[in-house]
Amino acid sequence: EANGAAIESKTERHGQVGLEIVTLKEELDDTSKALVDDQKFLADLDKNCATKKQEWEERSATRADELLAIAETIKLLNDDDALELFKKTLPSPSLLQVKVGVKAVRQQALAALRASRGRSDPRMDLVMLALAGHSKNFDKVL
Repeated sequence: EANGAAIESKTERHGQVGLEIVTLKEELDDTSKALVDDQKFLADLDKNCATKKQEWEERSATRADELLAIAETIKLLNDDDALELFKKTLPSPSLLQVKVGVKAVRQQALAALRASRGRSDPRMDLVMLALAGHSKNFDKVL
């Protein structure tokens, strides 16, 4: 009886060890596959990092060139020679916006109506009378 119990316990232990071996082999296989995938990812990461580093260096160099060109342009525009050139090119303040008041517009409209006085139109006479008399405001019409 003692020998049978020993054989039975050793058989059970043998089955458990065999099961552990199979489980460990599966874990080893899974880990090996994960290692291969991780190594591929690392290789891709190294390649992508090198590409991004090269792109960054190109962008940085281009930006430095642009900043240098902007600085040179500002220096050129702030130079006294540029100011003299602008003065020669634009002798009058032709780029300035001139503000025209309501009174000036009214005078221009009245002058245009007086110039066309030879034509007989009672509506124009009424408008001219209103502009000359300053009795009503024709801002919406003008």
